[in-house]
Amino acid sequence: MPAQFRPTPEQQAIVDAAGSGDNLKIKAYAGAGKTSTLRLVAHRLAPQRGTYLAFNREIAEHARRGFPDNVVARTVHSLAYAATPSALTSRVSLPAEPPHELAGRYGLSSVEVPSVTGKALELTPFDLGRMVADGLGRFCRSASPVPEPAHIPVDDKINTGAAEWLRGGLLPSGAPTARCRRAVRVPARL
Repeated sequence: MPAQFRPTPEQQAIVDAAGSGDNLKIKAYAGAGKTSTLRLVAHRLAPQRGTYLAFNREIAEHARRGFPDNVVARTVHSLAYAATPSALTSRVSLPAEPPHELAGRYGLSSVEVPSVTGKALELTPFDLGRMVADGLGRFCRSASPVPEPAHIPVDDKINTGAAEWLRGGLLPSGAPTARCRRAVRVPARL
């Protein structure tokens, strides 16, 4: 902190309380000087290490420049991401394949399925490719070790039996890879 900065009596009380080593909770409104107070605490407690958690990268970057070296400034998201196993984090940022290309790659063709009202609905290769892509996305964002039928989204207008048939037929299968790519098992009727 700059030499000319003088803490308010409230800030000084917080710095003194932090020095005791007890747990401390401070509530203050926006602009009340919370970050300045935390900088005072960080200097007081040096060389003890601390972490400043921010809600966005810009605030974390600003904090990195203002806190002493014993404090690490990071976002809440980066802390959570760092604690997540790499098997899950590697699945989150995969490039998407357009549904029509996915359908073409797996030879998916149009199929008619019954609706909940009994009327036939046509699902195009694009629709089926979108279901597979969305299902892969759901799987990749889940903690499941393998794809499951529930990952495949099916419109509520589709008959329950047909929905189960679609989920089973479009379920990604095969050995997991680092890129979360799977072969698609398609029933003979699709």
